[in-house]
Amino acid sequence: MTHKHGLLTNMHKLQMHLCDADGSVFGRVLPGNPIRLPADLDRARELLSKLAGSMRSSRDTQGDVPAGMTFLGQFIDHDITLDVSSELGRNARHQLITNVRTPSLDLDCVFGAGPDGTPHLYSALHRGFLLMGTRQNALDLPRNCDGTALIGDPRNDENAIVSQIQGLWIRFYNIVFNQLQKKGKLYKSFKHLHEDRAQLAKLLTRWHYQWIVLHEFLPAFVDPGVCNEVLQLLKRHRHPRPFTDKTAPIPVEFSVAAYRFGHATVQNKYQMSKDVRVGLFKQEGDEFGLPAFGPKDKQFNIDWRFMFDIHRAKVDPQMARPIGTEIGEEVFDLPFVSDEMVMGDQNLVIPAAEAKSLPHRNIYRDRFGFELASGQMAAAAMGLTPIDRDQATRDAGLDKIPLWYYCLQEAAETAEGKLGQVGGRIVATVLMRLLKNDPGSVWHHPEFEPCFGNNGKAFGMGHVADFVDEEWASVKVRGDLTCSYDDDRVTSAK
Repeated sequence: MTHKHGLLTNMHKLQMHLCDADGSVFGRVLPGNPIRLPADLDRARELLSKLAGSMRSSRDTQGDVPAGMTFLGQFIDHDITLDVSSELGRNARHQLITNVRTPSLDLDCVFGAGPDGTPHLYSALHRGFLLMGTRQNALDLPRNCDGTALIGDPRNDENAIVSQIQGLWIRFYNIVFNQLQKKGKLYKSFKHLHEDRAQLAKLLTRWHYQWIVLHEFLPAFVDPGVCNEVLQLLKRHRHPRPFTDKTAPIPVEFSVAAYRFGHATVQNKYQMSKDVRVGLFKQEGDEFGLPAFGPKDKQFNIDWRFMFDIHRAKVDPQMARPIGTEIGEEVFDLPFVSDEMVMGDQNLVIPAAEAKSLPHRNIYRDRFGFELASGQMAAAAMGLTPIDRDQATRDAGLDKIPLWYYCLQEAAETAEGKLGQVGGRIVATVLMRLLKNDPGSVWHHPEFEPCFGNNGKAFGMGHVADFVDEEWASVKVRGDLTCSYDDDRVTSAK
């Protein structure tokens, strides 16, 4: 089976043309920063390559954020952004880049366009329920006969962890919908929000998810002081500099640089359960790597105690790496990239070894693809004193710090492994503005508190996972929600 990670497909092209461009086009929050590196582009690439190469680390450093939060961040990214028109090898004009995802935290990757618009996501036997699982593995995503996941965003089958986070939210919704169908206090207490039980279940699922983004995810990865500063400004209908009310919902400084902090939190190995430990990718010679697109065997089903903080569990979860300029070596050797790359606008050849490296791709996309403002320029625009170049940047011979790298360096030097004033302000402002600009989001219902899985003291992804594992058996129709793929067709496609 051939897997094209992040590449343009005919389906995505169709989606791009059908997408309403109003409000869903990527923009800039800062002026561009044209390349002023040496005239010899190969020399410029060498300087940037040296900086990217300095980030490689074989160590799995433990931070203070559960490892599953890295993949929740990937899931959030897929919920709000999908750029199918820009290519790494070409200079991108942000005005022409369409975001296929709705620029809001609405779980459209889970719910699609509803049972009428995307009926393949929903049960034909039990209206309102989302399909979940296969006959081969009840905790896998629903799949068609070819083994392709039946979900709102195909990227959420990218690996066995993010696919199971998608599965958590599918099951969470089905449980909530199942409980609301009972004529009791639960439905009566919420029916003023929506009398239709399926729509109400979607609303409550979204609010629990949005609550986690606001109260758990952002504080986990962004300096708390920065989070609170952005929150208070937006509550007073003001914008942190240099954002304005005219800034595009998803600026490229977020999608191309600051939000890619997640790559720095990735570990080389992950404990899926007590007996199964896997590499991020299945490299040559490895017995186990995270399964990618396609059916997932039961042996890779996650014991969530190893991914999130589940308070009653007697297992300490593994932790994500702290945000910084050391990046796990696994992402320097992407197994789905094998060829050199030619950057079309510059006619610059990127060797295969660098094309396979995610840090190299990030820096090249930052500098060659989008010509983003440097970290120093971003800090100045925010009224901040820029941090100095670190030794790796000096050794590489760079005067300007690429914005993506700057956000990581700032986290390591000033914010104890969390995004600081520049990176944190960009990430917190974008995600909070998405909530604020959505009149149906939890932002506009400050009285709401999570009610499914909440232990009365706290709520987060660990509570979601624990609640789903405890309550899934109560959904009596769950066996009817599974699909069955053709094993022979899947095997022959590999």
